[in-house]
Amino acid sequence: MSELAADGGRVAILLRATTGDCARDRVAVWGPVGRTFVPIGASACTDSTSTGAGLYGVALAGTSVAYVQFAGGNVRELRLRLATLARPRPVTVASAAFGLDQGSGTFIGRIVGDKSLLAFDWWSMCAPCAGATPVAPRSAVWRVVPSGAACPGAGGLGELPRCRSIRETTGPLRLLAAGGGRVAMTAGDQGVEVRATDGTPLYAGVLPGAMRAARLDGGVLVVLTRSGNQNSLWVVDTNIADGRPSGSLPLPPSTSSGGAVCGDPSGCRLAALRLEDFQSGIAVYVVGRDVHLLRLADKRDVRIRAPGLGPVHAQLEPSGLFYSYRPAASPGRGRVAFMPMAAVLARFG
Repeated sequence: MSELAADGGRVAILLRATTGDCARDRVAVWGPVGRTFVPIGASACTDSTSTGAGLYGVALAGTSVAYVQFAGGNVRELRLRLATLARPRPVTVASAAFGLDQGSGTFIGRIVGDKSLLAFDWWSMCAPCAGATPVAPRSAVWRVVPSGAACPGAGGLGELPRCRSIRETTGPLRLLAAGGGRVAMTAGDQGVEVRATDGTPLYAGVLPGAMRAARLDGGVLVVLTRSGNQNSLWVVDTNIADGRPSGSLPLPPSTSSGGAVCGDPSGCRLAALRLEDFQSGIAVYVVGRDVHLLRLADKRDVRIRAPGLGPVHAQLEPSGLFYSYRPAASPGRGRVAFMPMAAVLARFG
């Protein structure tokens, strides 16, 4: 399993499956309580184009699931695909394309979901643009809505979903998380800001150290920062107008730290320590095969070891904890485990 995205009592799974000589990425949604499993979409075979094909950035928002599909040669084409559990055949919402050699074009990075909110970031680059008039890069965070303007890059696609901008700027802007009707984003490696879905600013701050990842739940923002090899977790209540960090919680040192999802269409290496989720006052981070549940109220850190090989991913919802691993006896097969919330809380004693 390369990615998990949970919402409510379900989890969206991104995995790679091999049939004969064809390896391809697939997305499906699993509901452990009702024992439902809904296949959503798949990429072409990974070696079907000169620079590969695949999926990344899966998100779940209620009964809607979205992901980015990529393929191409020297020009990589990206399509944001959207489906629902009732209508699992995906449609294209937005698109982008960039040259692998030049690094110029348009990009789709991270997708996040929470209940009815589905958001994504989209940006353009013109580098080096030799011999051309310099063009300032544009970046935006969008949300998918039933009615609104056309989504970026969607001209001529003729699909039904529409988009509304949450924030636009010239310069870098990357999406981090969504929760409680709010969206967290960053315009650099230190600053983080939270906005309502209509674009109203709710919080902006710069925390000590380099910002590595963030998660939102009920207006409470947790931010993972890094100074040297030291990782820290900061907590901000964005429900308060002048919300200030409540101090930092030290996390284990590591060779690298970050979020659970790459969000880069060119690919990136998975960090050694990953902030995976935040729910009901419990921050979830992963180190190796260990899923850590850090309860902010008493700073109690409970460890759950996955019974197999990594990479391990985890998501925490009011229904319980989802985590993925590969069984040692069958390393080519991924597995997702579910622990009900009552069992999660029992771990804290």
